[in-house]
Parts: sequence; C-alpha cells; structure tokens
Amino acid sequence: MAKDLRSFLALNEDLVLRVPKPVRREDLSALIVQAERPVLFERIDGHPGWRVADLLFRDRIAQAAVLETTPDKVTEVLAERLAMPPRPTVRVDDAPHKANRIGPESLDLREIPAFRHGARDPLDALIVMNVCREPDGGAVNFSFTRLSPFEARRATMLIGSSPHQRSILAAWEARGEPMPMACVVGTHPAYEIMASYSVPDHLAEFGELELVGNLIGEDVGTVACETIPLDVPAHAELVIEGHVLPGERREDPPGPSQALYYVPGASMQPVFEASCLTMRDDPILRQIDTLMYSDHQTLISLPHEALMLDRLRRQSHDAKDVFYVPWGGTLACVVQVVPKTDGEVLSLLMTVLGERWPNCKLAIAVDDDVDIGSAEDLVWSISTRVDPTRDLFVVPDAKGHPIDPLARATGDSPRDVVTGKWGIDATRPSLQHKAARARMDRTIPPGFDAVSLRDFL
Repeated sequence: MAKDLRSFLALNEDLVLRVPKPVRREDLSALIVQAERPVLFERIDGHPGWRVADLLFRDRIAQAAVLETTPDKVTEVLAERLAMPPRPTVRVDDAPHKANRIGPESLDLREIPAFRHGARDPLDALIVMNVCREPDGGAVNFSFTRLSPFEARRATMLIGSSPHQRSILAAWEARGEPMPMACVVGTHPAYEIMASYSVPDHLAEFGELELVGNLIGEDVGTVACETIPLDVPAHAELVIEGHVLPGERREDPPGPSQALYYVPGASMQPVFEASCLTMRDDPILRQIDTLMYSDHQTLISLPHEALMLDRLRRQSHDAKDVFYVPWGGTLACVVQVVPKTDGEVLSLLMTVLGERWPNCKLAIAVDDDVDIGSAEDLVWSISTRVDPTRDLFVVPDAKGHPIDPLARATGDSPRDVVTGKWGIDATRPSLQHKAARARMDRTIPPGFDAVSLRDFL
C-alpha cells in the first residue's frame, strides 16, 4: 500500500492526539496551538465527514516519524536523502481523491473547513501545496501557498516563498494566458518537506516531486487532473484545480508570519479561480496553523537545516546538528559543533548568516554537550560560555527578511530590506586548548547515561 496521510496517522497512532468531540472551525487555531503534538480533529461542526490535521512536524519526535528515523538523526538523514539522485514519478490511471468530483456549478471554496489563524485575520486561510508548470511543458514547481477565498470559486493566492513559482506566473502573464494550477491537500507529510524546499538550484535537472520518493522509500505516483493539463500526487486527500488569472491582482488580507507578526501585512496578490474539486470520502484537511511555534516554523525550516548541515560539513566543520529554533520565528539558527581550531566558529557563523534562506539575523554556535532543541540548555550555554566583549559580533545593514518587523525597506519590493545581524559563539574553547576546554566540561550526575527513572516506575 502506498504511503499517504492516512497510513502515516495509523502507523503513528501513539503519537497522534485524536480529538473526538465536535469542534467549531472558529476554534481550530486556538486548539491547535495547545496540542503540542500531531493532532487530528475528528468532527468539525457544520462539516460532516471532514477532519482536520496539523502539527505533523511539531518537533524532532514528529519529524523522526515522518522520516522513519530517530529524533537525533533527523537532520543528518534528511541531508543524505536530499543528496540522492532524483527518483522519477510514475503516472497512474486513478487515485483515491477521484472518488468525489465537484464541478464549477456546485463548487464553493468557502465550504471547506479552513479557518482564521490570527485574531485579526479578516478571512479564512486555506493552506495548500500547489503544482504549476512553465509554459510549453517546462519545469514543474511544487510549493506552498495560502488561498483566501473571497467568492465561491475565487481566492487571492499568496505568491511569496517560491522564486520559481513567481517566475512561472510571470512567464504565463507575459503571454496573456491564465496559469493552470492545482492545489493539493493531505499527502504523506514527506511531500510537505519538498514543498518547503526553497532552493531552486536543482531545477535545470529535476523538480521537487522527484525527490519525495527518496524521502519515503517508494515511487511517487501521479495522476492527471480533470480540467487542467497538470499531474498531481495520486494519494492526496483533495485537489482543487483552476487557473491563476493573468494580470489580475487583489488585496490579499494580512496573515501572521512565522515570526508571529502581521508583517509585511496586506499586499496585492494574484487571483486564483477554481474549476474543479476532487476529494476522498471523509477527507482529512491537513492544515498548517501559522501561529505559535507550529509547523509554520519547523516545517519550512527543516529542509534548510539539512542543507545547512551538509554545507557546513563540506566546509570541514565538525557540525553535529542545525536547528532554526521555532521560538525564533525562523530568524534564529543554532548550530551544534565541536570547534577544532581558533577562528573556526566565526567562519561558521558568517556562513549561516549569509545563507539566502531565510536570511536569519541571529546565529548561535553551541558545543556538542548542549541540546539545541532545549531553550533551557541554550540560555545556560549563552550565560556561562559567552563573554559578550569577545564572543559576540554584529553585522550592520545586511540582507534581511521581510517578516522581520525591524527590517528597513530599501526598495519597492517587500524583499528589498536590510537589518543588523549578530552571531554568538557559545561553544567551549577549541580542541587546540584541551585544558581550557576540559575546564568547561558540564557537570552531570554519576551514571546519568546508564539509568532511567522510567525503569523504576
């Protein structure tokens, strides 16, 4: 049986929090942020048969379940799989989401139980993975977007995170033609890693979907759409087909960014017009709440953590792990590393701050005895191993990210911003100074790694 969202939830039954009582769609965002683990709402008021899932990448435990590895190996395993040769998709004739087809005469995007994420959101937000293609059968893009329906079949489309997607739309608009687009919801979570992959260097050779097979260890089946000339993942929960209208723009309502602010705010965005909805019986609406320390931070960071780990190791750093801390809104990156020589950590931190995604503004290096997923460990390391007159540096007016509320605009594009950046070396002295390094060894109880309290309960 092919791996899909349902098989993932069934395989990880002990990890998933199931909510059996009816829930209003207006309360979904507030309840999701309280779950703190993968969650499945089994009954949605006013939407019989629908279910809603979220937080599938909430932490390293959930991410390990997606990749079928252990929490301490998530970034390393993902880096290895992303470096594997592409695995072509396989065309199939039918798909489970073809069970129900709703045409334009009956389709109303507002009846899908999407929800407002932030208290000031003016409209419900539907998070989807979209498939589009360059004109004349060119390269395919697979990435995330947000739809904000304002009519039964029309919605604004937030076209922001994918440079390739923006270039594809520009090519269609230059021809004065609508861009075919399919919106995919509810696949095996590994598909979402590639939809978050914002590094277009591979596009001359292969697309994002051709790496999904390496993540799940099986061929990825695709199936033809009903009304547009695109193929989509065959094991989705639902697919919305339609076109992005050429040259048409409408104010897109502001939504909370991964930094938890309404920044950069409302903007003029393209308009998507739906032509068809296909969905499974009793569909699972996989959504990504964009608020407090949710998949909005961890999912979009995960592939870039793996890429950064691979890059640092290629530079001969003894990097153990990379983590864009969720409570840093993707603007803060922590690297666990054992420094071999003096000056090495400075070079490493500059590499992190110079990475084009996500243009993070704070880079912190910690040693291998620090749990980079622990805020307590991070504060302890900074408090006891950092001399701010020696171990901290600031870079003024560097390339910034538009979600940073302190970034300063330098041009007409929201992406033309600069900000100050800083780096912190919270490691022990390098291996060149063994005595000084040993002096900073962390004190732990005797037998700490040999016994577990759980064994005595």
